Amino acid sequence: MPSASDTPPVIDSALQRRILVERVAMLGEGARVSAVGGIVGVLVCAASTLMVAGALRTLVWVAWMVPLILANLWFYREMLVPGLTPDRAAWLEKLHALRSALTGIGWGCLILVLPDRSEINQLALTAVLIMSVAMANVGPMALSRPVFHFFLLPTMAPLTVFMLLRPPDTLQLAGWGTLTYLLFVLFLHRTLHRTLRATLLKRLSSEALAQEQQVIFDAAAEAIVFVRGTHIVKCNLRFAELMGTPVEEVLGSPMWVWHADASDWARHEEAAQKHAGPRPYSYVAPMRRRDGQLFSAALTGVPVDPRDAQAGMVWMGSDISERLATEAALRNSEERFRRLVSMSSDLYWEQDKQLRFTRFSGASLGELGHALEAASGKRLWELPHIEGVAPETWTRHRALVDACESFRDLVFQLADPVSGKRWFAMSGNPIFDDEDHFLGYHGVATDITDRIRSAERYRHLAYHDPLTGLPNRRLLADRLEQAIVQARRRNALVAVMLLDLDDFKIINDSAGHAVGDAVLASIAHRLRTAVRESDTVARVGGDEFVVLLPEVDSREAAGSIAAKIVDAVREPVHTQEHEYVLGVSVGIALFPNDGDTGDRLLQRADSTMYLAKQSGGRHARFAEDHALRPTGPAGQYEAGGGPDEPAFD
Repeated sequence: MPSASDTPPVIDSALQRRILVERVAMLGEGARVSAVGGIVGVLVCAASTLMVAGALRTLVWVAWMVPLILANLWFYREMLVPGLTPDRAAWLEKLHALRSALTGIGWGCLILVLPDRSEINQLALTAVLIMSVAMANVGPMALSRPVFHFFLLPTMAPLTVFMLLRPPDTLQLAGWGTLTYLLFVLFLHRTLHRTLRATLLKRLSSEALAQEQQVIFDAAAEAIVFVRGTHIVKCNLRFAELMGTPVEEVLGSPMWVWHADASDWARHEEAAQKHAGPRPYSYVAPMRRRDGQLFSAALTGVPVDPRDAQAGMVWMGSDISERLATEAALRNSEERFRRLVSMSSDLYWEQDKQLRFTRFSGASLGELGHALEAASGKRLWELPHIEGVAPETWTRHRALVDACESFRDLVFQLADPVSGKRWFAMSGNPIFDDEDHFLGYHGVATDITDRIRSAERYRHLAYHDPLTGLPNRRLLADRLEQAIVQARRRNALVAVMLLDLDDFKIINDSAGHAVGDAVLASIAHRLRTAVRESDTVARVGGDEFVVLLPEVDSREAAGSIAAKIVDAVREPVHTQEHEYVLGVSVGIALFPNDGDTGDRLLQRADSTMYLAKQSGGRHARFAEDHALRPTGPAGQYEAGGGPDEPAFD
């Protein structure tokens, strides 16, 4: 059973190809030696057999042998060509094996050239020559077992067979001796072959390993330099590139030459030797390139033998100028950002990966200190002071943050007991690390309170009269349509009253528009107090108003409210030093009796109001042309007889 040491090592294909090329190259070297030795051997054999075998046999044998032996010179030249490929090497080895076989046949036939093989002296001489040739080729062909076997077997087989079958009378054991010699030569070749192959394999493996280490050494991203004493013994390409000079100029130079300050190297080299701990020694120092350019380098040193300072140090380093500049720029950028945030009216915030607030900064921090103190460590939707966000808005926001996506302009109201109610628009972006792991959110919250209030004022102005604050024609139309829709569903009544002040033009012409505006504002206030909270009083013209009763029980109830309005308007209006007594003409239209649309009701109320004004004014009239006139104390009215009948006595 073979031992573990006899097991051949596993060789990768690349190393096998290198072994093949090296083996063929060594065969080429041996081919030159074989050529010289072979020519000498052929001449000796020819001289010894010429007198015995005759010229013809000898010349035929020499003619066979000489070209084959000289072919070794061609193999020598071809096998030692620089850049020999594995494929060609394999082909040359096979061709060389064929040549060896033919040459071996020639040497083997030498015994057949002898005419009288019983002549002991000539037979012994020929046998010695053949065995010597076999032994002589053990070395030149040691690296290739096929080549040697193809040569040895044809060379020794005829002699061995002859000695076994017809041994000389005086040497009966010559055949067994020849066979033993053959086996010995095979064993010797096998031993030499294994030894040379192991040596070759070890050398090539060492060279491959050294080459791989050199490639790794030169391909390292960091500069590596081996320093013994004060001088550089070895460095990689990165160090030479870093210094802007070829490797040859770096080797042998003092390490301090490449430092901007020579004392830096002496100080740190001594400190590194004393450090000699489990962790490497590191320092940062300015260094100088070959052209004099300075740069900042970070160097890390490890002693080869902490107990022997003379063993040297291995230093690794890199140019950190760009990194230092980037860090400085980053610090400046962060400082500018902090200053901008501190001056900005926006509120900067940060959240952790559980979406809890961790940081607030900004100029408005002081104003919202109480509310933000309560917000720290909580999620946005957990804050007790958040208002004004619809449930569907919260749902959309939660979906975005659960998906780690950006969100924009989440509007909410922050009710702080100290600063009051403030509106904010909040935007945020997710934060991820280099491995795309979610870390949280950061963003800004902008105070939009003034914007919201301005928008509310603009919206109010769009739907209200600026002088009286009453709804304008646009808001009236919207409310009238809604009232008709609701009344149609409930089969109820809607009353529309169109009011026009009597003799108001006299006030404008005599006292001016300022007094007229004051009178209108006073009348508007009276109208608003004369109706219910659910009713609408709108100003639709200069001195024209509309009263909308969206829920009225009966025609009589509408008439009662109209009479109350007439009484309220005729009360004296005091402005500055004057007192004015006005009347009002009122036209009343009812849904659905007088129209089924808002426009139709307003038209009927308007035409009815003109009828009331033409009949003397200061009274209300339904669209059916019946006037409401007083029958008793103030506020009590009854329907008149016809369109021409006055409302007042």
